[in-house]
Amino acid sequence: MPFSLNLYHDQVGAGGASVAPLAAAHRLLYVRHGKVEIDGQIMGADAATYCDGPVTMKSAGEWAQIWRWELMPPNTAPALLDGEGVLSSLRMSRVIAGLGMFEGTRWLFRLDQIVSAAGRVADRHQHPGPGIRCLLEGTFNVQQDAESHRDLAPGDPWWETGSDTVVAWSSQQMAARFLRGMVLPVEWEGKVTGTWLSGNTPRPGNWKLYLDRVITV
Repeated sequence: MPFSLNLYHDQVGAGGASVAPLAAAHRLLYVRHGKVEIDGQIMGADAATYCDGPVTMKSAGEWAQIWRWELMPPNTAPALLDGEGVLSSLRMSRVIAGLGMFEGTRWLFRLDQIVSAAGRVADRHQHPGPGIRCLLEGTFNVQQDAESHRDLAPGDPWWETGSDTVVAWSSQQMAARFLRGMVLPVEWEGKVTGTWLSGNTPRPGNWKLYLDRVITV
C-alpha cells in the first residue's frame, strides 16, 4: 500500500485542548515552542516523541506549537485537530513513490536535525530515503530536479525524494537549522545519511538525532 508523508503545524493556545483524538497512525511529534500535554505527557520546547496510537493535545499553561510528521494512505482526509484554542494546518503532503512500502515490511521512521554553518554549501549528495524538511532558523536554499526552493524562512517545509541529487546552501550571514522527518531502510538506524558525490562531507557536530523508530507498515 502506498503512503503519504504529511507535515502538520499544530497550535495549542493557553487553556486550549483537542476535543477528539486523532486516529492512530505512525507519527513523529516535535514541540517547536512552548509547553504542551500530548496523550497525558507534558513536553517542553525541543522535545520529540513517536506515537502510533490516537493522539490528544492539551495546554500546559502557555501557547505551544507542535510539528507533526505522519504516514497515512494518500487518499486519507487531512488529520486536523479540533477543539477550543486549537489550530492545525497541513503544511506539506507528498506520496512516497521511491520505496516499496508493502504490507508487513519494516522501515525506519526518523526525526533528526541538521545545522548548516553560515556560508556553507552542501555539494551534490543523495539520501537512502525521502523526507520532509522544515526550517527552524536562518534561511535555506535547495536545488534538485524534483522541487527547488529559494530563501526558505523559518517554518517553511520542503521535500527531498532521496534519490534526486541535491545541492543546498545557507546564507553568508547566519547558520541554518532544520528538522527532517524521513523514511529510511532499517539498516540506517543510528547512522547519519548522505552519499556525497563530490567529496564535500559534512562537518562534525552538525547532526542531531531525536528519534529512530523501526515501524512495520
